[in-house]
Amino acid sequence: MVHYDPSSFWLERGKVYYDNFKYNKIFRLQEEALLDHLHYHSSFSSVFEIGCGFGRITKLILSRFPNITEYSAIDISPDQIENAKKYIGGPIKDMKLKVADVKSIQADRRYDLVIAVEVLMHILPSDIVQVVSKLVELSRHNIINIDFYDDVSIKPRLAPHNFIHQYEEIYRNIPDVISVKRVPIVKHGSFFSRINSKQSIFHAIVDRADVTSQ
Repeated sequence: MVHYDPSSFWLERGKVYYDNFKYNKIFRLQEEALLDHLHYHSSFSSVFEIGCGFGRITKLILSRFPNITEYSAIDISPDQIENAKKYIGGPIKDMKLKVADVKSIQADRRYDLVIAVEVLMHILPSDIVQVVSKLVELSRHNIINIDFYDDVSIKPRLAPHNFIHQYEEIYRNIPDVISVKRVPIVKHGSFFSRINSKQSIFHAIVDRADVTSQ
């Protein structure tokens, strides 16, 4: 791929993504790790999801956390948003699905949890700091992204539209972030049952307890 423009690429790919999607053991492991992490490491009632796609993670979180009172999700692809409406089903109280680019979102309010799963890996290196800063700006407390991790011992084979970013360093350089942790998504077991997704959960925390959600 000589030139990768995220907007153009995902506007086209979004038309066929759902029809071509294949669920596999990596996605299953990813979902299990995310749910476990959310259960034990964060408390939230309002959620903002970046790059929701057809709603795979959206539906998963909504079905497992009945305490959620507000869920907003965006995707750059109109086709993905329409697929998400069908996949998630409804009606869902205080559920908002919107076509939008994260770089153009105005942070007119903040959410308990801002989440992006396999989204930041598609952001150009020249834009990643801006986008991560936007996620932090949108959050009252928790920011979680799941993406590839740069491990010298395990190098994922990346598509031309995928990038490995130094998320921990980026988060730590944002003044509002008070801590960041990385949780590898790995299933331990025997040699034949061990699964390494080559991804990690990155969990950054900001402290805005004195700021109202509105």
